[in-house]
Amino acid sequence: MKNILWADQLKLKRSSLLIIVLLVPLLILAYELVNLTYRSGFVEKQVEMFGAGSMWMYLLYDNSLLFGLGFPLAVTLAASVIANIEHQANGWKQTLSMPISRGKIYLSKFIWLTISLFLSTTIFLIGMVFLGKVLGFEGDVPWGVLIGDCYGMLITVLPIMAFQFWLSMTIKNQAFSILIGSVSSIVGLFLAAAQTTRWFPLAYPIQSSTVILLYEGIGYNPDFSAFLVINLILGIILMFIGSKHFAKQNVQ
Repeated sequence: MKNILWADQLKLKRSSLLIIVLLVPLLILAYELVNLTYRSGFVEKQVEMFGAGSMWMYLLYDNSLLFGLGFPLAVTLAASVIANIEHQANGWKQTLSMPISRGKIYLSKFIWLTISLFLSTTIFLIGMVFLGKVLGFEGDVPWGVLIGDCYGMLITVLPIMAFQFWLSMTIKNQAFSILIGSVSSIVGLFLAAAQTTRWFPLAYPIQSSTVILLYEGIGYNPDFSAFLVINLILGIILMFIGSKHFAKQNVQ
């Protein structure tokens, strides 16, 4: 397994995966920097209106929508880049001719997808702490909710990761999988807005922040733990199904 991971790492060095990993967190952090710097008066009014206990809580709430939309798109693009290395070079015949099970090949590439997205969320976490320190947020850094926001998102998008990865691995035309992922992210926004559809998996990333706007103001998300458990189980199931399907499919 180590040899497969190492071989995939060498292939990924020549890809645009690192750009995708950096793009979403840096864009959101840049937006927040501009928002908190040049619209400070408006932000202070919003903090008071939403009843945020601190600027840290407001920052988490403010970027939850952008991160909930942007991160599934990053998942879609990262999965496409990883799979397209084999599709573009017509390398499946050579890769699958090796005396290695297809399941291990599939798992290796999924592991690299997970590692790349873990790096993306870690950059986002470090960036939020740096942003708060630079702008002089009062109070101690709320490490618990910050870590929960970042790595909780990684767990919440597991079903989307598994599904988009399966699409990218089994369909050569990556425009199709990217289109599905892009539409799904937008649909998730509308599903999350209604009480009757907010428990659909596509709606989870938008709602997976540790804080949420309640009747009394910004507070802790009571459904956060449920989102994590449901998506962890669903993600593992979809990953297993995708692996089994890939092992049986004739890949050109």
